[in-house]
Amino acid sequence: MGNTVHRTLPDSSPPARLLATRPCCGPGPERRPVLGEAPRFHAQAKGKNVRLDGHSRRATRRNSFCNGVTFTQRPIRLYEQVRLRLVAVRPGWSGALRFGFTAHDPSLMSAQDIPKYACPDLVTRPGYWAKALPENLALRDTVLAYWADRHGRVFYSVNDGEPVLFHCGVAVGGPLWALIDVYGITDEVQLLGTLQSSPATTTPSGSFSGSQDDSDSDMTFSVNQSSSASESSLVTAPSSPLSPPVSPAFSPPEPTGSKNGECTVCFDSEVDTVIYTCGHMCLCHGCGLRLKRQARACCPICRRPIKDVIKIYRP
Repeated sequence: MGNTVHRTLPDSSPPARLLATRPCCGPGPERRPVLGEAPRFHAQAKGKNVRLDGHSRRATRRNSFCNGVTFTQRPIRLYEQVRLRLVAVRPGWSGALRFGFTAHDPSLMSAQDIPKYACPDLVTRPGYWAKALPENLALRDTVLAYWADRHGRVFYSVNDGEPVLFHCGVAVGGPLWALIDVYGITDEVQLLGTLQSSPATTTPSGSFSGSQDDSDSDMTFSVNQSSSASESSLVTAPSSPLSPPVSPAFSPPEPTGSKNGECTVCFDSEVDTVIYTCGHMCLCHGCGLRLKRQARACCPICRRPIKDVIKIYRP
């Protein structure tokens, strides 16, 4: 009766969501955008030389080659790719970006909790996993992507290239935050939008292939076959400026073949200690004893528990 005004009620149905699907075939991982907030750098939990832009998407290291440790402000989901652009690379230092994950909430960290180096300072503590990007890949405008799978394996790819198994043993039972050390020749990085990788496995040959059941058959394969031994080691020495010419007033350095290598913890004393049970020889005896006394002490190379350290005597 009379004039009736018909009003359209607002649509209260939830917005459509992109559902993750598993690939049915194909040699590589299927990737799709990740819905939700893109990760940003944590505004407080960062090294003293790190400066962030207004959106906390760019991290620039000022001064020196260290104190560039950063974290994401939110946890990273399994198979979610952390994508970084290397905005500025400065020659004159050795070593490059270190990256990985932590199980510790950066919001609970104080300035004293954040050391100079991710490797070895953080990775020798429980709940931190990081390694170095091979220096030959750390080029300006390189886009690095890395992610963790449900088995605790970390993969990375450069410029959307073939994924490479980086390392294993990440604890995936709880949240993980990305750990990024703007280190050495890497001066500035930018966080990009994330993508989602489909579950996949790495075969013992090092190739990357899709899998219907994401099986555990290759869990023992934990070495990046495409990198050299120095690049694939978990802990690498701090950067230093490129050495100037040797002055005639000083004797040249001792040939590298005459020593067994520097301790991966103090980078000063000669390696003379074997870790039991994994057998890695990467520590001096003093650092080995100190590491053994720590709660849940683990090998800096493979993260296996340390049961004992054994000093080696040479004739």
